[in-house]
Amino acid sequence: MLIREFQDPSSTKLAALGQFLLGRAQDTNAKKTVNIDTFIGLARDMGIDITPERLQILSTQDPLRNIIANIEGDTVVFKGAEETVTPTMNVDQARATVDRMAKRAIDLK
Repeated sequence: MLIREFQDPSSTKLAALGQFLLGRAQDTNAKKTVNIDTFIGLARDMGIDITPERLQILSTQDPLRNIIANIEGDTVVFKGAEETVTPTMNVDQARATVDRMAKRAIDLK
């Protein structure tokens, strides 16, 4: 006898929706967040009847927990949203650093 784990088909569809929105945000260099009402509206367009409370619960379980980092108030935050690259130096400082490194490399020869 085989024992199989069956996933809720709505969870799989929600994961696909979340993955689509995350990929779209990455492609357009947009924020990796969406309003919860928008997310639920898109889910309902796909035939999934879900409430914000149920989405909150599902976001902590597989497969959604791999896509949704958090639900903060009325915002769904996708994985990677907290990864922001903040430049630590301006262009002139970067050039000066590269110039110093090049000079040191020449001096070592």
